[in-house]
Amino acid sequence: MKDDYQKAVNYLLNITKEDSPHYYGCANYYLGRMYYYKINNYNKAEYYFLKISQEECPKEYSMAQFELGDIHYGKKNYDKAEYYFSKISQEECPKEYSMAQFKLGLIQYNKNNYAKMEYFYSNISRKYHPTIYATSQYFLGVFYIETKRDYDKAENYYLNIKKVDNPEIYAKAQFELGFISASIRHNYDRAKEFLLKISKDDSPEYFAQAQCYLGCMIYDFGDNYQDAENYFTNISRKDNPEVYALAQYYLGLINYKIKYNSDKAINYFSKIFREDNSEKYNQAQYFLGSIYQENKHDDDMAIKFFSNVSYEHDSEFYYLAQFEIGNIYLFNKNLPAESCKYFNQIKYCKLGANNYISAQIILELIKQKSCNIFKIKNVKELLINNIEKICQLTQNIKDSLMVTLEKELSSNEKTVTKNPERRVAHYTKPSVLFNLLKGTNPSKFRLNIVDFMNDPSENQVLIQWLNITTNPDSEIKTFLASFSFNHNSLNQFRLYGNEENILGSGVSIAFNQNFFGQNTERSINMENINLINHFSNPISANKDLISSQVNIENNIEENIYPLSIYRCLYFDPKTEYISLAKRNKQSFYLEMYHEKKDTEEIDQEWEKYIEALEEEHKIETIRHQLREIKRLMKDLLKNKELNKLSNLEQLLSLAVLPISCLIKHAAFEDEDECRMIYITHIADKNIVEPTDYQAANNLYIEYKEVEDYIDKIYLGPQCKMQHKLWLDNHFKKKHNGKEIRLIKSEMPLR
Repeated sequence: MKDDYQKAVNYLLNITKEDSPHYYGCANYYLGRMYYYKINNYNKAEYYFLKISQEECPKEYSMAQFELGDIHYGKKNYDKAEYYFSKISQEECPKEYSMAQFKLGLIQYNKNNYAKMEYFYSNISRKYHPTIYATSQYFLGVFYIETKRDYDKAENYYLNIKKVDNPEIYAKAQFELGFISASIRHNYDRAKEFLLKISKDDSPEYFAQAQCYLGCMIYDFGDNYQDAENYFTNISRKDNPEVYALAQYYLGLINYKIKYNSDKAINYFSKIFREDNSEKYNQAQYFLGSIYQENKHDDDMAIKFFSNVSYEHDSEFYYLAQFEIGNIYLFNKNLPAESCKYFNQIKYCKLGANNYISAQIILELIKQKSCNIFKIKNVKELLINNIEKICQLTQNIKDSLMVTLEKELSSNEKTVTKNPERRVAHYTKPSVLFNLLKGTNPSKFRLNIVDFMNDPSENQVLIQWLNITTNPDSEIKTFLASFSFNHNSLNQFRLYGNEENILGSGVSIAFNQNFFGQNTERSINMENINLINHFSNPISANKDLISSQVNIENNIEENIYPLSIYRCLYFDPKTEYISLAKRNKQSFYLEMYHEKKDTEEIDQEWEKYIEALEEEHKIETIRHQLREIKRLMKDLLKNKELNKLSNLEQLLSLAVLPISCLIKHAAFEDEDECRMIYITHIADKNIVEPTDYQAANNLYIEYKEVEDYIDKIYLGPQCKMQHKLWLDNHFKKKHNGKEIRLIKSEMPLR
């Protein structure tokens, strides 16, 4: 203990209760603070804080309760911390009261008691502690984005924060508002307004992030790259090294891909250091390799840069780099044995599915004794180009089938048009719903493996039309969950969810849009989930890099949530007839009728929905894309060198794997099905293993608990009344006013 602390302690210990009860309490408070903050003796600090009387020293008593709560909060003794924090008087100590309410909210958060958490945060007043008020509002905003996916509520909380409260937290909130406006609302002008409110004086770190986000938005639009460059060059390394690296990456891309200035691109890519941003360093090394290979024609330098791309920091770009090194050794250096080392490293992944398929075919060709390097070179262009085109066409079809889940199709100050596809329904048994909602340990929603589906044609309609086959022993597996656009469908109640062989005894669970995501890249996961395709979605890339700064301690689930949902395409292989899953008109009218709309209004809403869907245009585009895929595959299948490979068809089936399970036979079009899909390796840790022999005929992925995402539950026409009573009781007790409508289907089932 330092001498001056010892002197202070001695002076304070001279004050007795008999001399002055009030000053005795004050002395104990300062002794407690000294032992807590200066000497780090928490037991002694607690001893002195507990000696303070509320009657004789009310203000210091309340302040001491906060310190006691803080001591136990630090020890993770949350019950004791809660006890002390709850004893603080707002009247005596408004500042400590505000800080205590914030800590109480965190405690409730850790207990998953979110309603209580919000209650404590609502007690915090800007008047008494602007910084804590701003922090609580920001925390709630992050919570509603990360945990609830409720962007409306998050936005409201962020908007409550003023610059005068705390400039840095204000800057963070403006950034999050910019993200919501751009990536969720697609209102880029509004996003720009929020992002431009962030100054370097408020927060150098968030100024850098905002400038980078603005640059990414413009880069994504592709209409004014000079403006994008201006934003990116506003960022300095000292502001935020990670974001600086991201800016240099995009400056490199602009000069390499857009301006064709390879020297400038090399300059920007070379400014990215692994310690600043390992992912962007990896990708920059890949592009440096590409520049030296394509523009400088220097294979050795290209190999050097490609070799710097590490699997650890970005497996997808690692596979891309391995493919390029393999190509150099095979086609430029005529060293097939050396090239095999690199081709064998490549796995099936999102960015490089085409490279994996091409590499596997090349490896098979090298094994063929009758096939020399000259013959392989002859098929190189056909092979690599066709497979790349097939994979790109497949991705385009998949993207066009993704269901957009915004709440509104269009809006202005006077009218709002609700998106008719903002909810989708999952038909199931009441017993499954019970497990999803039960008490303290509810089950998570599941995606089941396609291999064990009841329908033998599952995943095969497109494959058979293309005249290829799949490999049942493939280690790449598809998992899916089925939904319908029609929430109250007699046909669906007949087919799904029946118990005790009673038709129409099931339930339809209507999920809102927050149950799903809007990033098509998430549906494929090989060895790691790389959330972002940095070529096509830099806005999301920026968001992925810049995570929210509030420490949400233990509740963000590490799982596959959120996944996108895709409408099924119904296809007749003989006639090439195509239709798309969508709302059934009768189901649509019934829902609008329950919302108290008249027939004329419903007609108008239906017309708006059909117009927004652009079904005819989509069908024509997809039909052309499918025919092009078939033509490209036919060219590969009829090549005499490639045709010698026994597994060629099975390898080609991987190119269309992302859409195979989205294309169903036209005979099922009245189901209007949409699907959540997840493609992964059989060794994925997310796959749940059977726990007993009876369950060994299925594998599944756990997705998420469902209760917070249910808007309505439809009970089938023959569903037992006790199920409705149980659900009524469950929701009335648990949700404290949250409306989950229970609707008994009136479909005429005979």
